[in-house]
Amino acid sequence: MVELIQQLLLTGNCVIIPNFGAFIGNYHPAEIRLQFNTIEPPTKLIAFNRSLQNNDGLLINALAHHCSVSYHEAEIQVADFVKQCNTSLVQHKSLILKDIGRFILDTENNIQFQPYYTKNYLLDSFGLQSMSIQPIQRLKDSESSIKENYQRILHPELMEDAVTPKRASTKMAYWITAVLAVLFLGSSLFLNIQKRTTYQNQSSLLPAFEKAVVPAVLIVPENKTEIPVTEPAAVRTEETVKTPVVTTPAKPSKNKAYIVIGAFFDEIRAKKMKTEAESKGYVVNISKDSSNGLFRTTVQVENSEVETTLQKVKSEINSRAWVYCMKCNLY
Repeated sequence: MVELIQQLLLTGNCVIIPNFGAFIGNYHPAEIRLQFNTIEPPTKLIAFNRSLQNNDGLLINALAHHCSVSYHEAEIQVADFVKQCNTSLVQHKSLILKDIGRFILDTENNIQFQPYYTKNYLLDSFGLQSMSIQPIQRLKDSESSIKENYQRILHPELMEDAVTPKRASTKMAYWITAVLAVLFLGSSLFLNIQKRTTYQNQSSLLPAFEKAVVPAVLIVPENKTEIPVTEPAAVRTEETVKTPVVTTPAKPSKNKAYIVIGAFFDEIRAKKMKTEAESKGYVVNISKDSSNGLFRTTVQVENSEVETTLQKVKSEINSRAWVYCMKCNLY
């Protein structure tokens, strides 16, 4: 009898069991079940209505045709089936119809129906099965991480890792954000400093010397007087013309080279970096860039010692140190 009811639910939307109740099928569209990570096909949900008990002849005629018996005999078999169902509810407070649902008799003698979803009674969904899906794993999927990284980019001076390297225990995502923030800050500094001075060279150690004003001298063969091409003074006397110009080697420049070991918006952090560098024997100065308000902490070295000192500074103080300028006077 249960299998016959299942076949009738496949072909129709209402199957009445006389003197017991009716099963009603309702269309349910496809849905995504995130708790199971699946996509379910369209189906027919089965509900039970206790008030529909009048015989419409559908179940009895189907049973008479299926068992090749008369209508009267089929009617008796349906009545026996209903009697067994009611007896099971009274004695066990429960009744299970395979692949249809479960009936429960509560304390107030009301029948509660719980449908099963083991079988799809919608013929249009024949052959369709549940499809598994996997959620997309995003790099930044938490609100706290997004806010922190956003602040890290806009306000790097408020973060611990704005200049100093990050700790090894920090997550990989924070590493990526810190590198991006440093690149952004470094590019901004490079553009501003490049507009300010033409002697800056951040990408190499090639010196950018200032152009010294030296009078051009024309060298003539021996036993002849050297004739200056340009005159360094506005007033020229006869004595100057007659006396040959003697070139002397230029005195060594007292200007120093400067290596940037840190750039901060907070002057306290700049002084802290200065104290740390001075404790290691370096000559350190702090200057403020009026264009962007950065406090630049620099190490002062001789021009001939730039290359060796830069490597030493990178290993002892900050691996991102760079040459700000050579043969210039910042102070």
